[in-house]
Amino acid sequence: MKVLVTGGAGFVGVHLVQLLLTQPHVTAVTVLDCYRHTATPQAVPAGDRVQVVQGDLLDGDLLADLVTGCDVVFHLAAETFVDASIADDRRFVETNIGGTAMLLRALRQVGGRQLVHVSTDEVFGESDGEPFTEQSPYRPRNPYAATKAGADHLVRSYIVTHGLDARIVHCGNLFGRWQYPEKLIPVTVSRLLRGEAARIYGSGHQSRTWLHVSDAAAGLLAALEHGHPGESYLIAGDSELTTLDMVRRIAELAGVPAQNVIRHVPDRPGHDHRYAIDTTKARRDLGWKPQREFDSALEDTVHWLIDNDGWWQK
Repeated sequence: MKVLVTGGAGFVGVHLVQLLLTQPHVTAVTVLDCYRHTATPQAVPAGDRVQVVQGDLLDGDLLADLVTGCDVVFHLAAETFVDASIADDRRFVETNIGGTAMLLRALRQVGGRQLVHVSTDEVFGESDGEPFTEQSPYRPRNPYAATKAGADHLVRSYIVTHGLDARIVHCGNLFGRWQYPEKLIPVTVSRLLRGEAARIYGSGHQSRTWLHVSDAAAGLLAALEHGHPGESYLIAGDSELTTLDMVRRIAELAGVPAQNVIRHVPDRPGHDHRYAIDTTKARRDLGWKPQREFDSALEDTVHWLIDNDGWWQK
């Protein structure tokens, strides 16, 4: 099996590529990445089965060539930082919607390929009591989530209209090594190491589930191997924490008294209070469940971030 991973030099991408290379039936992995600031090319596994292509998802000719040479596409390439989408949504529209449309056209043109499209639980908006399921209505509340919802709808339209063999995987909040310091865990560690306060939006009582990135990669592979065309799957961790609790845990692991380093700032617009995710379908149909124990995985992540402070500048 020959695999193309769009956004393969990104946070989730490098972990997925690493997992793919442990599969004996995977004969080649091509990484397509534009190498924007969040990319981690130094973390892409090297080997004779890996080819790295620096290119733009909006390059239709390049995409057609890459899709022609593969059997399966994992589509991870996306702009993902909510704060940046609120400040300026143009790149999110171009990449998340325009780039996905370009990939779908290439898949239609070549034909006979499988697609695993990676989405987010944020397309469902805010959880009002009941956890999200695959049947939850789309209610995105920020530009990032809206562009990912648009991409999902495009994928579904190609499934119905063009018979595309595709699955959609919605991930909850992820963490692990090589995550760029704009997301909560790495940016908090970075600030603490510099003697700065950890910034918390509003009360800090916003609640999220957390899943180690290696378990997310396993979920994507399971969706390909055991999922059904046209279906979507939710994968997320079992640990639900408020932002305040997460920052306190990070501070404890970093050996910093939390009461001295927390600073509350005005909440961001459209901030979802809670994401809760029901992963029953993925566990039942894919045989997937988280393998990494949360506390030990968080400790490993925080200590790695401390030991590798400034890695994104190297």
